[in-house]
Amino acid sequence: MGSVAAAEAPADGEYRALVCLFLAGGNDSFNMLAPASGDGHAEYLAARGGVALPQASLLPLPNALPDGRTLGISSAMPEFRALYGGGKLAFVSNVGTLVEPIDLAGYLSGMSKLPLGLFSHADQQMHWQSSLPDTRSPLSGWSGRMADLLFSLNDAGQVSMNVSVAGINLFQSGARTAVLAVSDAGATELTDWNQTSFLPRRQGIESLLESEYRNVFERTFAGMKRQAIEASAIYRQATEGAPAIAAPFTASNGLSRQLRMVAKTIAARQTLGKRRQTFFVQMGGWDLHSGMSTHGALLQQVSQAVNEFQAAMVEMGLADQVTLFSASDFGRTLSPNDDGTDHAWGGNQFVVGGAVNGGRVYGTYPELSLGSSLDTGRGRLIPTVSVDEYFAELALWMGVSPSNLPLVLPNLSRFRDPLGGPPLGFLMGDPLP
Repeated sequence: MGSVAAAEAPADGEYRALVCLFLAGGNDSFNMLAPASGDGHAEYLAARGGVALPQASLLPLPNALPDGRTLGISSAMPEFRALYGGGKLAFVSNVGTLVEPIDLAGYLSGMSKLPLGLFSHADQQMHWQSSLPDTRSPLSGWSGRMADLLFSLNDAGQVSMNVSVAGINLFQSGARTAVLAVSDAGATELTDWNQTSFLPRRQGIESLLESEYRNVFERTFAGMKRQAIEASAIYRQATEGAPAIAAPFTASNGLSRQLRMVAKTIAARQTLGKRRQTFFVQMGGWDLHSGMSTHGALLQQVSQAVNEFQAAMVEMGLADQVTLFSASDFGRTLSPNDDGTDHAWGGNQFVVGGAVNGGRVYGTYPELSLGSSLDTGRGRLIPTVSVDEYFAELALWMGVSPSNLPLVLPNLSRFRDPLGGPPLGFLMGDPLP
């Protein structure tokens, strides 16, 4: 598969990377992007009750929706409004996991297939990362399957093209490509491994790992451990020796620290021999059944960290070659639960980078009145954009051919023709809807 993809990818060897920012817990994204004026804001206030943001707490965005509504972004995210206004950030509205196209009648009748474990954190995180919503035992994530196609574009080496600063994940796990998990401070190596006092033990361990084992499990374990030790050392040396990044990252912001490590890894791409990379970062704290007053602080950290990362990419001359996108378990109910909201379905996501056709909202921003044609109850909205459609655009941008999209996103054909269906249009080179 790798040789097929290599033949179809851009011939100039241009570097490209995807960064997945997973907001674990379910971001209440209708308080991130909300109607900012007139009847639209009145409708929003009526649906959201005590968790609604007053009009003064929204930063209006340019370019009204086709229906005339003006949207605004939370005032906690001024950096995002600047990126949006500068054409480097776009929103994709009402995205969610879907097995097949569905309407409210199909949902209420039980005749339509639904994602397994709908409204469950564990299941929906798995579906977002695998793009296989009708199974609970996926063997790979969609980015891992993409990496299986594209890994041969990179030079041979011990360090994976899939780097996570948030632990091992399904998203980047493939059949031929693995995940290199690092911390926000760099590669995690064995305790005392490089200490002189540990040398006799190290030599003993290395002897055990290099032995030939007849038992397949012992042989596999020894090989994987040896490869992990070697990859960590190579990664540490490459990132420590990479060109310094002048753009500041806020040390007190955990997401900023993760994205700083991503930027350092990208700076080491030539030493590592990478022309394609994927990254995974994660921020928790979004499961706000109560305490929605803290939601603004979380959004502020995201806005600050992503803006800092984008500034670093501009400094490195890679803004057009690195795209960051958000994902989350699900949206939240429009109807409040005291000082919080409950698990729901469709929600809003964002995409950032120089290759983004920014300053627009893609998909259809839904009506926010309770009891609408998408409301399954309490403002749990049926998604109008499937995760497959959202991810297809990112995979194509990375170099996956339309004919190979079904290998990465097997569910896509239920929503659009992989060979010719119109894309959402949020990345450069895509025809606008």
